[in-house]
Amino acid sequence: MKIIDTRPDRGLEQKFDILNIPLYDIHPIEQAININNYETIIFQSPSAVKNFRQINNLENKRIIAMGPGTAKELKKFGYVAEMPNSKYNSKGVISLLLKTNISGKTLVIKGEEGLSQIADYLNSASFKTDEINVYSRVPFDSYDGIKEEFVNCDAVIFTSTLSVQLYFNNIFVKNEGVTYLTISSRIKEAINSYGQEAREINYFAEDLITEIKAI
Repeated sequence: MKIIDTRPDRGLEQKFDILNIPLYDIHPIEQAININNYETIIFQSPSAVKNFRQINNLENKRIIAMGPGTAKELKKFGYVAEMPNSKYNSKGVISLLLKTNISGKTLVIKGEEGLSQIADYLNSASFKTDEINVYSRVPFDSYDGIKEEFVNCDAVIFTSTLSVQLYFNNIFVKNEGVTYLTISSRIKEAINSYGQEAREINYFAEDLITEIKAI
């Protein structure tokens, strides 16, 4: 069984039948922020953690991760983050915040063109919130060199809507019998918009291969 994971992480460990082939690069961008102005720090992705230049200055801050992958990345820096119980998305983070006490200013750390639902909602509810973009997603100049990697694969995992767009615009071949797997309903809808079916999986399952084979 050949499975391709398009997560944009070139350092991702290759496991079993899962091959990591990113469809775009992550580039850090300039950041100007006074972290002392904030009490709550929210990370929207693992890449937000990796590219935040003040990651080592968050002692005594309330730290929230959008999902398990982000929490795992934060743990590498010694932080145990709060995260939603099940909905690993903006709504899940908002629900978590509303069930607890929100004090001081909040900073949302994300990628360029990433969703702003958390900051928009908190500001609309009069909770002072800023957001900062710490990285950009940069498509490749050409996909000719990786097209052959997708030949005869059984499944492709998408972890972002950008990966969906780049795949269908540059790599997709009709009637190839590939199963498309996603980590969220939003990404699933993006695949559906190209006239293709997709299945949502628990990407953070302890045994991802078993999770995939069970669908």
